[in-house]
Amino acid sequence: MDDFTPLFEYIEAHIEDKLDLKELSNFMGYSPYYISRKFMSDYGIPLTGYVRIRKLEYSIKDLLAGMKVIDVAMKYSFESHEGFTRSFEKLFGSSPKVIKSYLQNYSVPEAGIPASSKTNSQENAKMSLNDDMHKMIFTILRNSFEELSAGFCSKIELQLLTGNTISVFDDGRGIKLEDGGSVHEEVLQNFFSGKPITRVEYSRMGDLPFDELKLVNSLSESLRITVWRNGKIYQQDYVRGVPQHALTIKTNDSEIRHGTGILLKPDSAIFEGTKFSKEKLQSWVVDNYSALADKITISPAEIA
Repeated sequence: MDDFTPLFEYIEAHIEDKLDLKELSNFMGYSPYYISRKFMSDYGIPLTGYVRIRKLEYSIKDLLAGMKVIDVAMKYSFESHEGFTRSFEKLFGSSPKVIKSYLQNYSVPEAGIPASSKTNSQENAKMSLNDDMHKMIFTILRNSFEELSAGFCSKIELQLLTGNTISVFDDGRGIKLEDGGSVHEEVLQNFFSGKPITRVEYSRMGDLPFDELKLVNSLSESLRITVWRNGKIYQQDYVRGVPQHALTIKTNDSEIRHGTGILLKPDSAIFEGTKFSKEKLQSWVVDNYSALADKITISPAEIA
């Protein structure tokens, strides 16, 4: 059996049903043992795990439409409000309540998963993950270098921290979030707010352009942006692209007068054991901004 397309279609048509392994194997005409092993071999994920992911992805759409959490849990055949919430938080990193409050928009990803390529070695797959993870930082640095090239910034500091976390700071103007005493929080959200991207969805996305900060944020297990501007410090925390609270604002009593700082950790569920490389970051800076390379410092983590 090489084609799981009918099974994917069946799951979509019955997404609100309980859908246990026995029912799915009966539909395909094979034993639960065979279906389970074959699906895992082809896609690298348990069949029941895929079903749960699809249910949770559909649930976001209903939450944003205003449905109560308990009603959504029952709609997708979860046994309890608590069980639904635990599964939701484990997959997306945010509670259903936070998603309802702060996620701007969401569309359910297409069904299915690309079968694992038998020709791609594990080493090639790891290299692809490594490239995508570094492209996330290149996107952030590109914005900082624009400030530097325009003369609004004198330095860029990049720190590789433990736990595969990375910090990027530039002493540029900082994003303008306030005008005439009014704070425009939507400006920050327009730049950064994304949506949760699961490992299954990521596997379908192909070669990513990484041309916007929203995608970077969506692929980050956590991201904090701090803006120093006009005597104030603005801060926002995200988990997989979703704001976790309203924008915080306080008086700037630090030594930093103006600038932008981003602290992020790539999604470990997607990038697994991949680690940032100081050498790869330095090489990108030299290849793309050789005339300004002396304006950036890259500090390695004590533990790689």
